[in-house]
Amino acid sequence: MARRPDGVTMIAVWYFILAGGCVLGLAGMGVGLLGIWSGGDFHGALLSTFGMMIGVMAIAGTGAAFGVVGWGLLQLRDWAKGAAKMLAVIQLILVPFGTVAGIMILVYLSRNENARLAFEA
Repeated sequence: MARRPDGVTMIAVWYFILAGGCVLGLAGMGVGLLGIWSGGDFHGALLSTFGMMIGVMAIAGTGAAFGVVGWGLLQLRDWAKGAAKMLAVIQLILVPFGTVAGIMILVYLSRNENARLAFEA
């Protein structure tokens, strides 16, 4: 098995950090949902809960994707390189840190010879 480049490890750790941020976001949404239901307006709370449910599914899916791709990068799975590039493109909208990190990930995975060799082996 090829030695995993340090850059690939750093990308995997970054994706685990983002997955953890998604988990914290889900916890925050749970607290917000408690606040919505304590207001006493049943109709408004029901509509807000539906909207919150859509947000929870999106954040949970994103967090799961970051976690699975991070694991795939650590294992040097072939599919993980392409998936990491796709997630890097998606995180470009997270100005400013996600944009910088996304560009760095795209450049590293596309141009670094060690990363290319590690995924080919």
